[in-house]
Amino acid sequence: MAWEQRRERSYYYLKMREGARVRSVYVGRGDLAQTCAETAEDCRQEQECLRAHKRQARQAEADIDRQLKDAEAMLATVVNTTLCAAGYHKHKGQWRRKRHA
Repeated sequence: MAWEQRRERSYYYLKMREGARVRSVYVGRGDLAQTCAETAEDCRQEQECLRAHKRQARQAEADIDRQLKDAEAMLATVVNTTLCAAGYHKHKGQWRRKRHA
């Protein structure tokens, strides 16, 4: 969306994508074009704000996921240590009590 200078006047055009091509749609000049340009700028700012909020939410979720993975790793270490100390061993991924201790 842009103002284009042609000769000595400014005209406002909307840029629209149709497949691989970009098409310019004439909106006008003067008050109507100025209103459309302001509306388009407001929409762009709102979209940027929404993207920023989504980015922050994804970052917060990633932090929570990292903390959960760390807690899971610590818990697995505690469980493995406790079971080994109690006389168990892992056989094909299963914990089993040793027969001859």
